[in-house]
Amino acid sequence: MSKNWIRHFELMLLDKDGKGINFTDFKVTFNIEWYNISNPRAAIFKIYNLSQNTINRITGTEFSKLRVIAGYDGSTSPNGQNEDANFGEIFSGDIRYTITGRDNPTDTFILIQAIDGHNAFINATINQTIAAGYAVADINDLLMRNLAPFGITQGVMPEMPPTVFPRGKTMYGMTRDYLDNVAKQCKATWQFVNGKVEMVPNDKYVHEAIVLNSDTGLIGMPQQTIGAGVNVRCLINPNIRLNGLIQLNQESVYRTQLSNEDTRVGRFQETDENGNQVVSGLIKDENGNFVAGPPVSQPASIATDGVYIVRGISYTGDTRGNPWYMDMMCEARGARDLVTNASSERGL
Repeated sequence: MSKNWIRHFELMLLDKDGKGINFTDFKVTFNIEWYNISNPRAAIFKIYNLSQNTINRITGTEFSKLRVIAGYDGSTSPNGQNEDANFGEIFSGDIRYTITGRDNPTDTFILIQAIDGHNAFINATINQTIAAGYAVADINDLLMRNLAPFGITQGVMPEMPPTVFPRGKTMYGMTRDYLDNVAKQCKATWQFVNGKVEMVPNDKYVHEAIVLNSDTGLIGMPQQTIGAGVNVRCLINPNIRLNGLIQLNQESVYRTQLSNEDTRVGRFQETDENGNQVVSGLIKDENGNFVAGPPVSQPASIATDGVYIVRGISYTGDTRGNPWYMDMMCEARGARDLVTNASSERGL
């Protein structure tokens, strides 16, 4: 039996004191984009058929933040307890703008865009000198103190390099640019997530593998792509996070087809490399001789153990319709695949 039973949804608009309105019982559609880059994740919400008074409150200055909890309530046991409940916060952020509109003669809506850590991302600056003998951890501490007025706290952080710098340093500019530098020195990526700075090393994961199959929410077959990893769709699961792990049945991954150009110039097969199945074979060189090499259009590596890293998540939901899923861009651990420019810009 599926563990995903009865949708759970809460959308809250909050003021500076954390008080606000909950739109749980309204028709709401939403899309949330979350990629492995320093640019903050963004979300679009449409709330339908509100009173004019509520619309005026939203379009005014009363509310500044937005918070979303989604997932499933699970089944109810005979003693009234929820079993297999699986819901949690999937997004919180600063309200950037609101627009009112109409889908048809009877249905009106208000559209809200929210961005995680938006105020800190665009407004936080630093102007400070640090004395000789500092380390990367000292820079990070200064940056976190600089972000405190925006309500940003420290989340997941990597081990800082022990290097001690013999000269002082003047810091002047956007705080986010200095966070980029700290992340680079730690071989990590960073992002504002739910009001925290999350900096995850490239070789670490934020959670262990979550098994995905038809019983736990997997929708259809995972798709191998050329240049965009392995694409997976599942029901909304707040436990699956960016830079976390999921586990699939590797035999269920639908293989992509090689281009006609590749099939004309060589013979290819799947071979094991770094614990992954990669496509390689014999291709003709410029002299017409067969040499070992990958196809021009290289398919994404398939993990032999079925474990993949989540590098991008797109949530789609409609509280009165069918959409209630998350699309994930994943890669096998240790993969050295060629990726498209678009996928690279999204953190693959």
